[in-house]
Amino acid sequence: MFLRDPARLLDLKQAMRPEWLWQKCGPDHLPLYLLLPYDLREVAKSICCHQDIGADSCFALGMLAHFEAALQKPWLYRNLYWECGMLGQVLYLEAEAAGVRATGIGCFFDDEMHALLGINGHAWQSLYHFTMGGAADDHRLSTLPPYEFQP
Repeated sequence: MFLRDPARLLDLKQAMRPEWLWQKCGPDHLPLYLLLPYDLREVAKSICCHQDIGADSCFALGMLAHFEAALQKPWLYRNLYWECGMLGQVLYLEAEAAGVRATGIGCFFDDEMHALLGINGHAWQSLYHFTMGGAADDHRLSTLPPYEFQP
């Protein structure tokens, strides 16, 4: 769990499974926590609509939003998605800079994500999922060179 707002740590701990470890890991300056020391690749694949990319990427993540505010002020709803989109754009740029690829996951099971985390109610919601890893050509897709039809 990477907390963008460390002030939300207690809120998230109370909203999620009590058995999570919440063990601080990574560099001291990053609010990064280990919740569970298990291989969850198959779970990630399942949550990502059974897409292999959920399990085969370097990492897959789900962005949780404090949704309660949007329930009280509906105009905030779109702002939550804007924030997710901005974070996704930063992840795309960082992936390119690191020589890997990234993609937003268009299909994911938010209820399954909530069940995994132990989230009940609507105070916290999974709004956007993302993966990063090495490029893999999908031979089911075809591409054309850019500007092929211009004189």
